[in-house]
Amino acid sequence: MKGIAFYGKGGIGKSTTISNVIAALSVNGKKILQIGCDPKHDSARLLLGGFTQMTVLEQLNTIGTVSLDTVMLTGYNHVKCIESGGPEPGVGCAGRGIIQTLQLLKDQGLDTQQFDYVFFDVLGDVVCGGFAVPMRDGYADEVYIVSSGEIASIYAANNIAKGLQRFTSTNGKLGGIIGNLRGINNERQILEMFAKKIGTTIVAFIPHNDIIPQAELASKTIIEFAPNTELAHIYSKIANYIEYHSNPVIPTPLSDMDLEEFIQEFCYGAKKIKILQQPQTCVCNNLQQITAQNVDDCKNSITNRAIQVSVPKEKPPLYGCSLTGAYNVISQINDAIALMYSPQGCAYINYCSHQSTLPDLNTPYISNLLCTNMQETDVIFGGTKHLDEILTDLQKRFPTQPIFLITACPVGLIGDDINSLTAKLNTNKQQIIHVPTDGVIGGDFYLGMLTACKLVAEKFIDKTVRPTDDGINIIGEQNLSTTANPNFKEVNKILTALNIKINCRYIRQTNIEEIKNFKKAKINLPLSNDQMVHDLSNFLDQHFGTETLQIPLPIGFEQTVEFTRTIARKFNKEALAEKLITEAQVTYEKDKKQLEPFFAGKKALINSNGANIDWLQLALQDIGVKVTTISTFNIFTSDGSPLSKSGIKHSEAKLMEDAIRLNDPDFILSARYLTTANIPCDFFPTLPVYGFNSGLDYAKKLYFKLKIPFIEGWRYDE
Repeated sequence: MKGIAFYGKGGIGKSTTISNVIAALSVNGKKILQIGCDPKHDSARLLLGGFTQMTVLEQLNTIGTVSLDTVMLTGYNHVKCIESGGPEPGVGCAGRGIIQTLQLLKDQGLDTQQFDYVFFDVLGDVVCGGFAVPMRDGYADEVYIVSSGEIASIYAANNIAKGLQRFTSTNGKLGGIIGNLRGINNERQILEMFAKKIGTTIVAFIPHNDIIPQAELASKTIIEFAPNTELAHIYSKIANYIEYHSNPVIPTPLSDMDLEEFIQEFCYGAKKIKILQQPQTCVCNNLQQITAQNVDDCKNSITNRAIQVSVPKEKPPLYGCSLTGAYNVISQINDAIALMYSPQGCAYINYCSHQSTLPDLNTPYISNLLCTNMQETDVIFGGTKHLDEILTDLQKRFPTQPIFLITACPVGLIGDDINSLTAKLNTNKQQIIHVPTDGVIGGDFYLGMLTACKLVAEKFIDKTVRPTDDGINIIGEQNLSTTANPNFKEVNKILTALNIKINCRYIRQTNIEEIKNFKKAKINLPLSNDQMVHDLSNFLDQHFGTETLQIPLPIGFEQTVEFTRTIARKFNKEALAEKLITEAQVTYEKDKKQLEPFFAGKKALINSNGANIDWLQLALQDIGVKVTTISTFNIFTSDGSPLSKSGIKHSEAKLMEDAIRLNDPDFILSARYLTTANIPCDFFPTLPVYGFNSGLDYAKKLYFKLKIPFIEGWRYDE
């Protein structure tokens, strides 16, 4: 069996050409299967005498299964014909449909070895991985490009050659170019020169002929309709070339600049124009630095529409999936429904992640997460109809609860019109809010969180609510952190001691009513300080007139003192703050005296990730530990200047061994798991539980660990 694929620009005449070539081969007694890879499903029309065929995807969409008996029909001269079909225009993913069709045919036991040839008639350019599948190993052994001398057709042919170059192994696959002429000036010369440029040959030229539309009107190939014409002879010549004379090559497609030069020089007899040079690398460090002084250095790059700049790495890398980030927010609204328009695996992973960070494992938990269970057919044909049915059912089951529709990656690819659907289904009593995360397409975890927080605010915060004097909103809790609830409890203790009420936790363990009354509190208190929280606080302050306090997190004694006093000043509670601080000081001093006898005089080395660890350094200093060296491996962007108060010089991670050798520490504290042969190492949290005693509470745990013999007796049993 030999696999043959015909590619070319849409409307260039691939289906007519391939049908006639197949018909000519069948006359020579060859057993042939034709697979049409085009949503128009018109590839085999001339071989079957008209549009009479059920496509593979049509049967999959209507019945749910595929049977070879119904999708593989017999046409002219015993040629077997299959059409993949595709979704309706404007929805779904036709390329994914091609992939699914070929897999389904394999699953149904299609034996291609019974044929002499299997032909693939493939749509348009190779701009989609699905349409590139037939040219990959295991399908087509040879590929033929059908092209005219028109610019768009040449451009498509060059793209196809690029795809072939990518997917071709050691043996070439490009059999040649079939010129389907349109009657433009110098068309044969244009095609011959283009074929030479990309390292292939012209198989044949098919002249424009009125017999072709006459045969198509009769739903017949030229081989059947007018077998004794010159045109039929040309198609037979192509068939003979494929059978006896083909010598496939690996193409050498033109670069964009070379293709532009070729078009200017040869197409339509245009006068050759000087082509701009390839873009040069711009010497600027960033776009803002392009000035009169360096404009000459940048001129080539700007002229050629491509400025390659070296951008400082100020932003942290992207982490996670925006769908997960959005659900991390919506899951905390107790009276809302979170519906993931996604495959079930996405919902399952998010459900498990949420379960693993429950604040109280003894408390029964009912998830608000539902899933549409997106199937392959939803991706291929578009899932709007399926989604409409699910949302309509949910509206009957939960008539007053808002439904947040969180979208996964495939939704962004297939182009479902979610907004029109939700607009149709929204009622006065119930809102369906589309959270357009589209999985990783919509950004990372933090962008998903920010998107969801903004949408909730815009939909539900009542701007007419007036603030009270003793309320505060908590924002930016880290819902997936196991320390989120303990941290809230510690902060709540401080606020309670100051007679300040928590109005709304935005967004954690809350409800729509509390969110509506968000503006009852004029002050927002962030409980984390990453970029997402900064962006959220700016959004809330600008759009809802609140004020977000920019203060250090309450980690360790000194930072918690500053935290407490800053809040107290905003609410005129200074006296209560000083009373609380005095009480905390007593407890702190008591714990410090208990730890000092063990730790005093010991030396420690800290291996940090670049985050602010003042709380740890100051606590160790208070109990008499000397921190000799701090190494930083910087896997995250720092959220503050590490040890800004200590003045200790940081060393690179690669100097860790030298630091150990030179300083001989009694123990090492690391933000990542680290082991050494003869020094105790402990993993310290980069985000410990908040409160006055953060540092000493960690030191207590460290004390009990260090009391355990580092070299255990069992090691010497031998």
